[in-house]
Amino acid sequence: MNPEREVEIKLWDWFITSGDGIDKIFFNSKNEIGCDTFSVSGNIRTKPDLLIRFVNPYNKKIQYMAVEVKDASKSGNVRSGKKVFEEYLINYINGDTKYFVENIEVQIVHFAIATQFSQQGKLYKHEVLVCNESMRGKVMRNVVPNFEFSQTKELHRAMVHSFSKYRKDGKLDKKETPSIGVIVSDILMKFDKTEIELQNCMIGKPVYQSVVFNDKNMRWSQCMMKM
Repeated sequence: MNPEREVEIKLWDWFITSGDGIDKIFFNSKNEIGCDTFSVSGNIRTKPDLLIRFVNPYNKKIQYMAVEVKDASKSGNVRSGKKVFEEYLINYINGDTKYFVENIEVQIVHFAIATQFSQQGKLYKHEVLVCNESMRGKVMRNVVPNFEFSQTKELHRAMVHSFSKYRKDGKLDKKETPSIGVIVSDILMKFDKTEIELQNCMIGKPVYQSVVFNDKNMRWSQCMMKM
């Protein structure tokens, strides 16, 4: 079994056992644990590793999330995960790739990156916790956590910035499109810096840290969505 498939299976187990709103996981190909698969069609047929079907806790709708899985034993692997935005999301928005589950086309509402360290609140193996000083006292933990892991924060912010520029250049800023983000865990929402550092390798429940479109005020906003 290749290392990335091992990570996919590890994440599958975590999602199924810890994701309160997760209904089902689909792999992009035949797999060792017999999970159902999804397929794609269109002009561009590259596809991410997993699809997650879950209940959005805010609007209670069943939604699909495409996940690019990376083996973070080498940090360079994680950086290449940005193709979840550079390829998969843009191809989907442009109509070049369509997704199918059980031979039925489905709408992808979210695109994310995950690694075997997502369950510890980060994407990379070796990271330090940093304080969001500019956010302290201004936001709640369900929007932006007070503390984040440094490299994960940097990668996430870079994707958000690139996505914002793409929307504005294409005049899509007031139009709803799929969201982009990273999968971390709720330890960032439940514990402070000292507790997280003392309980090294603590595992939490999956959380999608992202920018999503708020159709009530017609603007994009940051979000920590429990899955």
